[in-house]
Amino acid sequence: MSTTTSQSQVKYISDALGEARVTASDFVLTLLERQSLQDHECTINLLDNSERIIDAFSKNARSAPSTYTWARKFIQKKTMEAIRILTANEDWHFNAEHASAKDLEDFKIEEMAADMKEMAPDLWHLLQLLLSRDELDDDGGQNMETPSDREDFDETGGFAGQSSGDKESRNRKRRETIRNIKTAVIISILMQSRNAKCNALECVFGIFLHSANTPEKVIQALAHMGISISASAIQHAIHLLSAETADTLREMGQTLLVGYAYDNFDINFPTIVPTIEKATDPLTHLTSGALIYLEHGVELEDLRCSEELWANSEINPNISPTNTPSINPNLDMLHPEDDHPSGLTRRERWNVWKFKSDLFEYSNQAEFTARLRTLEAPESVEQIPIVQMRYAPARSMDINQSTHAGNISAVENLLSQGGVGAPETPLDPKEKDPSKIALHRRLQQLGVLLRRSIEATPWRRHQFMVFVMGFFHLKMAAADAIWRIFIEPKHGRLDENSLMMYVAQSRPRETGKIGSNPGFRRMHEVIGHNGIVLRLDAWRVEAKRRNPAWTSLEEFAKAKPSPALINEMAEYLTEYYVSGGEVDIYSTRSKGASVRDEQHENILLLHQYLLLYEETSFAMNRGDIGRLETTFPPWISIFRAVGKHKYSAHMTKYLTDVHFNYPPRLARAIRYNSLVNPTGVFDKFRGVDWVEESMINLYTKHTFGGSGSNYTKARVIEESTLIKVFHSCHRNIERNFCLTNTTRRHAPPNMTKTFEKMAEYLIANAPNEHRPGRKSSHCVPDMLDKGEHIVYNIAGKAAIPDDDGVDQVVEDEDLEVEYM
Repeated sequence: MSTTTSQSQVKYISDALGEARVTASDFVLTLLERQSLQDHECTINLLDNSERIIDAFSKNARSAPSTYTWARKFIQKKTMEAIRILTANEDWHFNAEHASAKDLEDFKIEEMAADMKEMAPDLWHLLQLLLSRDELDDDGGQNMETPSDREDFDETGGFAGQSSGDKESRNRKRRETIRNIKTAVIISILMQSRNAKCNALECVFGIFLHSANTPEKVIQALAHMGISISASAIQHAIHLLSAETADTLREMGQTLLVGYAYDNFDINFPTIVPTIEKATDPLTHLTSGALIYLEHGVELEDLRCSEELWANSEINPNISPTNTPSINPNLDMLHPEDDHPSGLTRRERWNVWKFKSDLFEYSNQAEFTARLRTLEAPESVEQIPIVQMRYAPARSMDINQSTHAGNISAVENLLSQGGVGAPETPLDPKEKDPSKIALHRRLQQLGVLLRRSIEATPWRRHQFMVFVMGFFHLKMAAADAIWRIFIEPKHGRLDENSLMMYVAQSRPRETGKIGSNPGFRRMHEVIGHNGIVLRLDAWRVEAKRRNPAWTSLEEFAKAKPSPALINEMAEYLTEYYVSGGEVDIYSTRSKGASVRDEQHENILLLHQYLLLYEETSFAMNRGDIGRLETTFPPWISIFRAVGKHKYSAHMTKYLTDVHFNYPPRLARAIRYNSLVNPTGVFDKFRGVDWVEESMINLYTKHTFGGSGSNYTKARVIEESTLIKVFHSCHRNIERNFCLTNTTRRHAPPNMTKTFEKMAEYLIANAPNEHRPGRKSSHCVPDMLDKGEHIVYNIAGKAAIPDDDGVDQVVEDEDLEVEYM
């Protein structure tokens, strides 16, 4: 807006000011500074046009330097005042030497940014403007960039291209969030430089860097930049956090309502230059542990049965064996079932559901895929309620617990960490005498109790301990048993309808590994993938038998079969395509050679064992402890038949104890806490041993254990109690700094093409069709029947092994199975 004052008017005003002996500056300053003139019309006019006046000063060649000098000093003053206000806020005073896990978990950068914006709005908006890539319009506002004009990324970091309006809005919001983060970080650096106590962000970020095994040189560089605290301050914080977690463990343990999980793990600490002092094996054997709250309403009274159990214990030297009640229970009747209208057993009804589920999910036919959402889940036998697991990692122990002495030492160390000790000689005045305590281990450690049974006091003979088997390792043993039955025999790999031949179709480069030592994950995938394709092929065969026009699942889907027909066919598949039910494998194999189809007989058994494994896995994930226990008797027989006698014996003892020997309330506490739910999400139950392997050992050894010269036994042990804190810190940083694609969980692979190739192979070799006279190079023995005979013949005679020399090595990739 240009001025309308004429030159004659300016001369008139100038002359008037001269006659009054007043300069123009004196006149203006008097109007602005004198309080009595604040309502004068000239003062009001000056104030209303102050922005134009200042702008004119900045554009005048003679006044511009002084105007900019004034503006710089003014901004400096305002900025320093803003920093002073911010640093005076004690909420951001974060002493690294008094850090707590709660401080790390509660830190939220969005709250910090909101407070900064409210307390120092001018500083906030200045930095926002400097960090913005947008230009200013004529009115001084920001022109938002057009998302389509630049490469755009969605919230998962993927290229968005020509995105929709919603995605554009999300991307714009994401950019604004990241700009807010940068602004908060810059202000935090300014605050920390002004007042060293204002280091909340720096402390959280420093501990995150340490947990991420960041090299010390990088930490020092970031500390000098003001983004992190120093390496020495981080170490002080780590020591303090470690001490805090020790108190947490004691508080948990002294409730006497926790279970103790422990497991061995090995770490290789290589020495770069071997010396006489370091000539020992670099492989170090340690023991990890965790305390897990007993959920589902467990009370102390449920566990007060130590004397009762000891009075009837088979290892009590003070009672005669003849006085010990002999129990030979029928484990098949632990969960009796009523007659069903379909005439099918509970296991057969689950098989029906599995056949339908695979058809709907994997047939790749839209007609069937739409029905998956309405497929009812199998009935629960005894469902564990969904409660998110509460736990705390224990301090790792420099103990090799592969021996009984090591086991005893590990247990006593864990109890000490939980603040539990003998009443007559407590380790600490605060320690308590335990009632019954559940210890989760891969298999029961009866040898530990047997060797202590002659001691005089309940504490010294560990009378209070109840060992609980780990179900994750049971699942591993089941997969290994299937490998021993169908893949290990060399002659069993020669038929075109052998499991090994199927593996060659889907995993041609892994036949050597799978034939020798596949590991759990590979075998789990082999069982799952081949089972799906075999069941889909069974659907194809049965559909064609019923209607020759249904030559494929595609043609079958086009016919839009009714739900009643689908269900009737699934029941028929369960009865006649799977060993058991209407198929008596013994009778089938008793027929003449010209009538028999030996390869088809093997497939009938393969169907049965693969479905049993799938049901076991389903029950574990679902948290159906009742259904899981119904799968134990067949696995007990199979394990006996394949030579896994210790697993079979321990499973038998477990079922006998929790259903016949233990008081009902103790039995319920054990059964309902043998599976836990780490996330509190449906269908995500896990064995306690999986928690120990995946959430304790894996993080201790690899994720948070250190790297390079910092990868030492001392660090692993000291920081083992902090893995939950570190994990929480990582999640917090990921959320606070909008980090994406940081999960180690992978989406399941697209198996469509692989399944199509395998389906073509099955069509050519007809495994689900009976072809009289077809021979096999290896008739797979019915290990279930064989095992049942062994179990029957040794009933009441088999001694329980006193050790568990069946520990299986758990690889990192094995743990990924439970993420799928």
